[in-house]
Amino acid sequence: MAKFTDKISNLINSQAPDFVLEQHPKFLEFIKTYYTFMESAELVVTSVQTTDGIQLETETAQSNTLLLDGSRIDSDRTQLDAGDKIILESSAFGKFTRGETITGQTSNATATVLGEDLTNNRLFISAQDKFIEGETILGASSNASAIINNYKPNPVTNIQELLNFRDPDKVISNFLTKFRNEFLNTLPETLNSGVDKRTLIKNVKSLYRAKGTAKAHEVFFRLLFGLQSETIYPRDQMLRVSDGKWTTNKILRTIQTSAQVLSGDTADLIGRTITGETSGATAIVENVFKFQIGPYQVVEFIINDDTITGTFQTDEVIRGTSTDDEDIFIKSTVTGIPSVTTISNDGSNYSSTDSISISGGGTGSIIQVDGVGRGGITEFIIDDGGSGYEIGDDLVFTNTNTGGGNASAKVSLVNGGFTQEDSTSTVDDHIVLEDETVRGDIYTGNKIVQESGTGSGDITDIRIITNGSNYITLPVVTVDDTNGSGASVFAYGSEIGRVQSLKIVESGAEYQQSPTPPTLTLPTYLLIADKSGDFVVGETVTGLDISSTVVTATVVSYNSSTGILKCSNASGTFAEETIITGDTAATATIKKADQATATVTVNATADTAGTYINEDGHVSENTMRIQDSLYYQDFSYVIKVGRTINDWRDSFKKTLHTSGFYFTGQVNLETQVSVQLQSITGINTGIDYEGPALILNTLFSTIFGRRLGTEDDGTTLRATPEIGVNPDFDATSTPDLFTSNTRDVTLTRKMKISFPIIVKQTVRGTEYKFGHAYAGPRMKTLDIYDNPFGSNNMFSGSHTNARTTAFTASGPGSTTMITPLKMVNWADHTIIGLNNSLNGTGVQIDDYNNDNLKTYITWPTEIRATLPGFTFDRTGTTYDTTAFTFDKTF
Repeated sequence: MAKFTDKISNLINSQAPDFVLEQHPKFLEFIKTYYTFMESAELVVTSVQTTDGIQLETETAQSNTLLLDGSRIDSDRTQLDAGDKIILESSAFGKFTRGETITGQTSNATATVLGEDLTNNRLFISAQDKFIEGETILGASSNASAIINNYKPNPVTNIQELLNFRDPDKVISNFLTKFRNEFLNTLPETLNSGVDKRTLIKNVKSLYRAKGTAKAHEVFFRLLFGLQSETIYPRDQMLRVSDGKWTTNKILRTIQTSAQVLSGDTADLIGRTITGETSGATAIVENVFKFQIGPYQVVEFIINDDTITGTFQTDEVIRGTSTDDEDIFIKSTVTGIPSVTTISNDGSNYSSTDSISISGGGTGSIIQVDGVGRGGITEFIIDDGGSGYEIGDDLVFTNTNTGGGNASAKVSLVNGGFTQEDSTSTVDDHIVLEDETVRGDIYTGNKIVQESGTGSGDITDIRIITNGSNYITLPVVTVDDTNGSGASVFAYGSEIGRVQSLKIVESGAEYQQSPTPPTLTLPTYLLIADKSGDFVVGETVTGLDISSTVVTATVVSYNSSTGILKCSNASGTFAEETIITGDTAATATIKKADQATATVTVNATADTAGTYINEDGHVSENTMRIQDSLYYQDFSYVIKVGRTINDWRDSFKKTLHTSGFYFTGQVNLETQVSVQLQSITGINTGIDYEGPALILNTLFSTIFGRRLGTEDDGTTLRATPEIGVNPDFDATSTPDLFTSNTRDVTLTRKMKISFPIIVKQTVRGTEYKFGHAYAGPRMKTLDIYDNPFGSNNMFSGSHTNARTTAFTASGPGSTTMITPLKMVNWADHTIIGLNNSLNGTGVQIDDYNNDNLKTYITWPTEIRATLPGFTFDRTGTTYDTTAFTFDKTF
């Protein structure tokens, strides 16, 4: 197929023989015009902006305009122009004319108007396939405008550009519908105004390939609405067992000497490799923190555990460079920090909040008990047996905040049993029956006891039925008082509160200094009985260890319900069944003392205690949910966008929804205001003002105080009244930012401010939106005194009540009539102050009846002193003389 690169109409003259050019020019013109027609295109337009013609008067509702007379058109116009409207010279636009260039306001495509048939909403133009349906075209010379509804090329153009119809970049605009039906049939016809459909057709394949991804969803909603969307997967908030992610950091701490500080900023080592000068160990730095610990400025390096080679040493210098091109090392000296803790005895009755005392060469470290064990009740301590109890009475357990339960026990022995003499035993061991004696006995127990009714009914022993489980602290125990009273019983479990792990909350610094490693001292928990007096918090208690060595400790607290005395800084380990004595002479017997002990090592690096980086696997009211059959499941997702789902559900399902998944919509509320307004113009003033965006930003983020006050009204000026404050919008605290006894603007004197009301004025039958000055003479005042036609003029015949004071020529107080004020040139008296076309025009007689018109004629004015001897030309009395004032009367 031949390829046409030029219009045939442009080739006629070059293709015709010379004799045709010379002898038949009209024929060639006809041929050229014919091909011009065949190469033209029809532009169907709507919303044609027609000219404003001169309207003719009619008695009916008909609208007729003044038209050209076709019989009177001059030689520059043709009969085709007959019937055109006659327009005013001030018309902003005209009618599309032949030969002018039209331009698409969106595509910037241009064409020449070959003819117009606007009666049928058509323009015939030179072929131009780059026009876009819906865009506005503008005539270059007529300034006429219209909106393109369709573009129809003629056959020759179609043949020339047939191959373009397969290319989205070159095909005519209305043929793009065919492409849409082929490639975009799942998308709505109407897309966001900023979407180029030609570009979309070429790239829509990548959208389909990304089907089912959050990225494809974002692109889809930008195409439809120009809005940002968010895809939420409820499975991310679905509770799964042990799904939490735990992480720890590997840290290395250093202290820079004064000389090393000059080597550079250690923060520049982030992302760089550091090397130990002595050990040769290396690691990559992930982050750097600086803080003060006691007298030391400590630099903490977070290093990547996977990149560590070798072992860093304390007191060695580590070094690194900020870039590969640096020729100076940044240096710092490694300090020792607690690294690994080891529990040598787990003890009992501890809690996870217990702090551990650390003593050694360093400073600033904080170590706490981390995890403690749970268990059941293994023993009871009878502090007071009471009286009146019987074998079989129940023990009552209060399990609140203990974490455990299900323990049960009964009184197994009352009235007391027989024990060995003090000289033969150091403990209260009972005398019991031989095993064979009680074999097959229906009664529980083998202790030899007093006969029933021979004692006081005091509790001697307790039988555990079930130990219970999961106790993290000791429960409070009481005995059923149906039969007896006065008993005091404490529960004990060897596994309850045992220390399982320790955590280093703060590593401190300089623990490589002697004595090293530091010593860890855990709190001491003593279960005591037979207490006499009260132990005071902070006092020292003294007792013995198993070797009868004196042990001291400081009282921290005492729980009378469980019998637990907590102490700190114990110098040793108390022995059971020994007596402790306080500074206040209080005493007690230690029944249970299981002291926990631990040690710690000091290294250059250590792992932090660690934390969960998410809440997966944690039961939560507002984050994690239990799986259901619809929303919270592995195959559901939520589209969050600023449109109702009814606007996009169908097209989204056809285009991007993944089969087998459930989806729903969530309206994304706007939290930001788009301030695109750049300027405003006053309706009446016409003044342009720039910067509303800046003003809105200030108004919505800052409160400015503007309370007026004076220097002597009891208020004080705020320190920075010109600076706004950020509000927290709390009803109780925001008003406190500007209290009633402060001011922001100071008036030197109290003043009264009044605002005149702007009224509309009617002058010569027309109403104007302008006010007038209240001070000075006005037209109607002149009417009273000087208008010869007024009711109070000087020529009215009677001068008895005439207002002549302003024109009196004699001395003060005289009422002698004089000749009225004479105008030198009355024609020079003009209207002023209206801010319209009447300004500067001569005053008419009726204007003198208008009390709101200004005049520049001033009244003759005289100031006189009423007391002889005091005149204003007197040099002895001046305006700054405080003894004489204008309101002074004599």
